[in-house]
Amino acid sequence: MRMSSMMRRFRRREDGSATAEFVILVPLLFAIFVATIEIGMMMSRWSSIDRASDMVIRSLRLGQYTNPTPQLLRQEICDDVFLVENCFENIAVDIRRINRTTFVMPDRDAPCVTRDIDIIQPVVEVTPGQQNDLMLIRVCVAVDALFPTSRVALPITLDAQGGYALSVASVYVNEPS
Repeated sequence: MRMSSMMRRFRRREDGSATAEFVILVPLLFAIFVATIEIGMMMSRWSSIDRASDMVIRSLRLGQYTNPTPQLLRQEICDDVFLVENCFENIAVDIRRINRTTFVMPDRDAPCVTRDIDIIQPVVEVTPGQQNDLMLIRVCVAVDALFPTSRVALPITLDAQGGYALSVASVYVNEPS
């Protein structure tokens, strides 16, 4: 009899009812907060890479680089990039001529640095082209996620080191000299 009355009192009590809501909602709010910060950093990094690539593309278009090499282009882009650690080791630059009669584009996947295996840099083609050539440039940088738990809140694919790829592509025409 005494046990049943204790159970009735226990069921009527409302102590701790806010704790259940707290335990359910706080992880959700924390995931949204982390995703917001990660997306903000991702966009800042991407805009930095985009701007640095645009500056290099302008110099390429005007013919200011004679015989550009992948190392030179990577270094020039990395000099203007901010918020990206180890930029020079984690960047790939690909420049290809686009045939104006067929307009056949290279494969959609931008060549990027693969940090999962021992091969650091992919095979990248850099052909500066001649006057009036239509050129495609693709830049891809592997960056580390700010929060390793970002894959829970964001639909991004992280590599084994907890990083993701940011890529920029642009088309330009070589100016006549």
